[in-house]
Amino acid sequence: MSTHFSVSVHCLLLLSLSAPERITSAHIAGSVNTNPVVVRRILGGLKKAGLVNSSPGTRGFYLAKPSSEITLAMIYQAAKDEGPLFPIHGNCNPDCEVGLHIDSLLTNLYQVAEAKVEQFFASITLEDMERSSSHMLAASPQAE
Repeated sequence: MSTHFSVSVHCLLLLSLSAPERITSAHIAGSVNTNPVVVRRILGGLKKAGLVNSSPGTRGFYLAKPSSEITLAMIYQAAKDEGPLFPIHGNCNPDCEVGLHIDSLLTNLYQVAEAKVEQFFASITLEDMERSSSHMLAASPQAE
């Protein structure tokens, strides 16, 4: 499973908590602890999905809509292009009775599971994540 969903949530949460200030991909990459090119690629997908906007040059990225209007399902759909939630291992031995049918067995289960995950994600907004993050920060020993 790809980490693009979690990195996408990380990026959007940073943008949300920093609003109305804009944030550069280099700043976000420092928080995610990855290369700015990776962050720009992920932000490009989020921009294509209508979740972020950017300014030319080094002005940075910002949310395209209020955090209360962005659901985890929307973020998941934007990150989903990088692969399914539950990838199937593939290349099974066709001479094995399990290997011959495992793809179709798992595909049906995974489709149901993914639909349930998306339904759950649709009930959680980025604003909800902000609140949870704020509570965690307030409760952490570093906050004292």
